Amino acid sequence: MRTACRSVPCLLIAFLITAAALVPFLAVLSYEAVYMYRIYPGVSAGGINLGGLTLAEAQARLEEEFENYAETAVRLRHGDRIWLASAQELGIIYDAQLTASQAYRVGRDQSVLESLKSQLNAMLNGYDVQPVRSLDEGSVTMHLSRLAKEINRAPRNAQVVIDGFRIVTKPAAEGYELDIPATRAAIASRLSALSSEPADVVTKRLQPPAVDVETARVQAENILAQPLVFVFRERNFVGNSINSQVLEKRWALDRALLAEMIVPRQVKAADGSVSVTVGLDTTKLFSYFERLAAQINRPARDARLKFNPETGQLTPTAMSQEGYVLDVEQAVALANAQAVEPDHEITLPVRVIRPSVAVENIPQMGIKELLAEATTSFKGSSAARVHNIQTAAARFDGVVIAPGEEFSFNRYLGEVSAATGYEESQIIWGDRTAIGIGGGVCQVSTTAFRAAFWAGLPILERYNHGYRVSWYEPPLGMDATVYAPTVDFRFKNDMASYILIQTETDPQEATVTFRLYGTSQGRTVEMSGPVQSNPVPHGPAVYQDDPALPIGIEKQVEWARDGIDVIVERTVFENGKVIHKDRFFSRYAPWPAVFLRGTRAAA
Repeated sequence: MRTACRSVPCLLIAFLITAAALVPFLAVLSYEAVYMYRIYPGVSAGGINLGGLTLAEAQARLEEEFENYAETAVRLRHGDRIWLASAQELGIIYDAQLTASQAYRVGRDQSVLESLKSQLNAMLNGYDVQPVRSLDEGSVTMHLSRLAKEINRAPRNAQVVIDGFRIVTKPAAEGYELDIPATRAAIASRLSALSSEPADVVTKRLQPPAVDVETARVQAENILAQPLVFVFRERNFVGNSINSQVLEKRWALDRALLAEMIVPRQVKAADGSVSVTVGLDTTKLFSYFERLAAQINRPARDARLKFNPETGQLTPTAMSQEGYVLDVEQAVALANAQAVEPDHEITLPVRVIRPSVAVENIPQMGIKELLAEATTSFKGSSAARVHNIQTAAARFDGVVIAPGEEFSFNRYLGEVSAATGYEESQIIWGDRTAIGIGGGVCQVSTTAFRAAFWAGLPILERYNHGYRVSWYEPPLGMDATVYAPTVDFRFKNDMASYILIQTETDPQEATVTFRLYGTSQGRTVEMSGPVQSNPVPHGPAVYQDDPALPIGIEKQVEWARDGIDVIVERTVFENGKVIHKDRFFSRYAPWPAVFLRGTRAAA
């Protein structure tokens, strides 16, 4: 049978065991009591020891340290270069109160056991809390963007450099640019540690897009190997014969000019790789070929012919000429393509404009007989008017109209001015006659109209004069006025053969004649009329004072004419069959007699 230990030794042993168990507990209680309102030992913030401090003490300590740190310039480093920036420039603000609060919570926000472990770890190993700060990303980004202008370096492509006639190649070089997000993160890390060490600027490597320059080197060598030669072959006739010869013209861009024109270009392949090629500056080429075009370009010119009715011979009086137009855009493309090739000769892309009337086609023109002719009289005309009629009629002598072509009187007449050989004479101006350059030209257009009328050719445009003119009668209603560029006389060659116009002016007989030659298609023309209607009597005579005439002298310058409407009809037959009927209407205004009355006093 057991009995309880009641002896003194047993009680002492029990006491000692109990006391040993209570000592650590009491120690922990004492430790917790001491740091109930203080930060546990070993806790720091950004390297600043805060252990044992109350929240207020820690906040005050941090405010002092943060203020000192904010006044210290932040160093940014790239290679061996250093840039300084203030916290204000980077938009940095430290919060001492929140940082102290975070430090105070170390060892307190967990379970009892986990909290004790955190306290012990802080005591033995230390525990550093990151300072709470705000970082304005906009300010940092703006500062780094300015910094990037100093740091960034564009990659350098591989290059082909022309030094005179020497070709130098330069290898490609990498570039780099400031990586703003990565650098911003590096600055943030450095600021969190309150470190005095520089924050390294982070850059990204930039690869050059073009690395292959071998093709460009070969092309440049080809460009500079020899002059670039341009060839144009021009055809010309020998004398007044239908035989022609080809004249070759050559121009060259010498090596010095080619060297000035060389420009590099980048070519991207399907796989994304980029290579360098060289070519010629298109702007300079355009300028060069435009100057060349001024030497090459020319309009086509129709031949002028003469028909001898007695022999049936058709001979040229003016040779035809091909027209040429240099295609400048295509020439630039050809020059750029050929310059990099070993062969440096280029045939220029010249468009040939064939004349409507070419001398080599004379045997096929079918000009062998008279189709129609018309003669009008200019008897009583002044010497100046006679001169103008001769001048104008000569413009049409030898003109050839191709089948299907429209004849324009104004086109062949050209400019009517003193510079082109015309003199001042009476012309119709508004509601009266006046003195002007080219009086008498309408005598020629009227004669041309009548020849085309009797040849049975379609009349496309014809206008009568404003009032009746004695030179154009009879018959009434068969005149044609012209006034470039708005008033023209036009007809069409609807025959299978070419039509040759030959003119003749006889000053002695005071006549001008138009003859049309071609191949007869059995045409005959019948005219009916003129039919007159709606007569309008002319008004009383008009007297005008003229200081150039002596007093008492009267001079008649206009003769009275009644106004009237006139219709002329034409029926055109071909081998007895009617092919068209035409109606030509003319309205002539009444015209009073006009007298000049002298007002000049005797001397």
